[in-house]
Amino acid sequence: MDISVLLKEVLGLSALMLGIINGLMLLRHYARDRAILKVHPVHPEVYQWWFRLPDGELNGMATRRYGFLLYVDILNGGLRNVALESWHLFIRIHAERRKQELKPLSITEPSVEFDGFTKVFPVLGQRGLIHEGQFVVDSGYSITGWAYYAAEYFGDEKWNPVIKDERIEATFMVRDVLGGKAKTQVTLSKRELQAIEEVIPGIATIPFS
Repeated sequence: MDISVLLKEVLGLSALMLGIINGLMLLRHYARDRAILKVHPVHPEVYQWWFRLPDGELNGMATRRYGFLLYVDILNGGLRNVALESWHLFIRIHAERRKQELKPLSITEPSVEFDGFTKVFPVLGQRGLIHEGQFVVDSGYSITGWAYYAAEYFGDEKWNPVIKDERIEATFMVRDVLGGKAKTQVTLSKRELQAIEEVIPGIATIPFS
């Protein structure tokens, strides 16, 4: 074999191997430096609620409306800052094997009275009068915020959410722009709409879309 041909083959193979090694190193660095999200409800026995909204109407039929309100913490345990792409809630329906996926709705910043002073809470990913509404989670830090969801059902009550002992078991999931995700189970306790209105006035009038 001509020595020049052999040399070209060796150089080509070397370039291929170098490319594979560089690719593996980049993959290793990405895996090492990637954002690692963890999510959990804040004070799960206090701030995770579901409630009945005023009934609606669809095509002349009465509908049943529900609201779901969560207060969550999202931690980034990785070495890279990351922006959140979505934060959805999954509710189990009697008639469905798969859970219903709900998207968050815009709300005013919740406020709660504590011994003579008012604490205003942030809404996840939404700018308000007091808070910026963060959706970027820096490496080694966490963000907290409220998230509100609503759903409407009509027809047979088998399409209602599964409720046991006035509680709804749900799954809260966040996804980031780099393809990462994290989820947590949340137990939502029943609250009366009047009590919710004290925290978020006018919540019953918020459009569903």
